[in-house]
Amino acid sequence: MQPIVKKFDNNIYQIDVLMEGKEGRLACYYIDSKDPILIEVGPSKSFPYLVSALESLGIQNITRSAITHLHLDHVGGIGHVVSKYKNHFVHVHELGVKHLPNPERLWNAVAEIYTDEWLTNNWGKIKPTPIENIKTLNDGHEFNLDKNRKLKSLYSPGHAKHHYTFYDSESGTIFMGDTLGLIYPHGDFIQPNLPPPDFNKDILFQSLEKIYSLDLKQIAIAHFGLHLNPYELIDNAYKSINEWIMFINNLPNTSNDEAAELLKNWVVNNYESLNVDSETIQNYISNSHFLMQVAGIRNYLSSN
Repeated sequence: MQPIVKKFDNNIYQIDVLMEGKEGRLACYYIDSKDPILIEVGPSKSFPYLVSALESLGIQNITRSAITHLHLDHVGGIGHVVSKYKNHFVHVHELGVKHLPNPERLWNAVAEIYTDEWLTNNWGKIKPTPIENIKTLNDGHEFNLDKNRKLKSLYSPGHAKHHYTFYDSESGTIFMGDTLGLIYPHGDFIQPNLPPPDFNKDILFQSLEKIYSLDLKQIAIAHFGLHLNPYELIDNAYKSINEWIMFINNLPNTSNDEAAELLKNWVVNNYESLNVDSETIQNYISNSHFLMQVAGIRNYLSSN
């Protein structure tokens, strides 16, 4: 398989790094400018596809990347990136200084949900990142892209406490990571992504409100793609997140496993009632971890 690269206006490139050997699972973004930047790197197993995609654009070295958050599908391959590219610096939440040079805790936390075997086979082992190659982000930090073009970092917790989004005012693009949720091809609607331990609806909605106030023309999310209806999708996210929380809140006497199965069936029925085609429904359901969603929602409900 070959990575799929799409070019958009303002020299924004969307790179499908074929996470888990599938198309449409994870997008990294490359902004070609006087001082280019890569947003997201994907897991370790996607690293060869990322390199192949960059080389197809004639890129032999890239000196900086910005990572939305520390979940392994977004940052897992950064140790490989730093090893390959000369003088590469990764910009990430300050917790990255603690975890990326010694990634065992990051790995173990995810392995509790996915299992060690699944992670190894699908995302690949993490390579430590030297601490001297890590730069910490601050809310409002601006990356210089070109003479009059900047990429602004916005602290955006709610999905994860270590989450940033990145706003390019020249193109009106917000690079969302997982703050919004999931849009799997060929869908055009948001499916919530609410993992433990950090999911908090109130904090997440504050982040979305801050993003909503920007002058947005397009929205680029990790899972998956660049979309031209940002405000509609944010409104859709508000509605879906509230509905999912209400559904789980009405299942007080079920185990997490039982609730996950009920949630999955309810989601499928909702999609079918909206006349979503079966291929798209299967795309969403097969790439979702409903047990994790239940755990995240219940963790939020128990703390409120």
